[in-house]
Amino acid sequence: MHPHTVDCRAVKCVALTFDDGPTRYTAALLTTLEHSHALATFFLIGPHALQHRADVLREYRDGDAIGDHTVTHPHLTLLTLPRVHHQIEAAAQQIASVTGHRPVLFRPPFGAWNARVRKAAGTAGMAVVMWNVNPRDWKHHDPAFIDRAVLARVRPGAIVDLHDRYATTPPAVPRLIDVLRARGYKLVTVPQLFATSGGLRSGVVYHHGPGP
Repeated sequence: MHPHTVDCRAVKCVALTFDDGPTRYTAALLTTLEHSHALATFFLIGPHALQHRADVLREYRDGDAIGDHTVTHPHLTLLTLPRVHHQIEAAAQQIASVTGHRPVLFRPPFGAWNARVRKAAGTAGMAVVMWNVNPRDWKHHDPAFIDRAVLARVRPGAIVDLHDRYATTPPAVPRLIDVLRARGYKLVTVPQLFATSGGLRSGVVYHHGPGP
């Protein structure tokens, strides 16, 4: 049902990503993705993964990619290296306790990173995944606005930053998927986005993928 390998150097790809979950809104989002036969990438807060195990397992079994988004969502650039490492490593262990697999993707809260964050992510064996399309769904709680903001900025290889912690984001996704596909985009996970262009390397920061 889902392609495992897409050459995003040859076709238009976009990766929808969702931060801060799982939450009570995640299940509805997963239903939308399943009905649309679409994949996404989820960056999980460690304790949320423990609280919403069923949603995490659903993401994993659906073939979505799962990444690390720390334990307490702090500004990592304000922390010492040992504390940054703890935030990443503790969340990785919490997520792995549910899925059986350590994440290899990391997204810093607030998109805030520096040399310490890169080093800690590299030590943990994770690539640092940022974005290049941000509709600010944390500020604009309007599905129509979210759709317009994404569709105005999306380009081949885009990584879109969304959040499944807000009630107004999941309702934006069905139309977003439909319009992106109508424009010729393949919806892929972050690892799929980079699969045919050398893959992802730990400690390296990525803002977007390749395009045709």
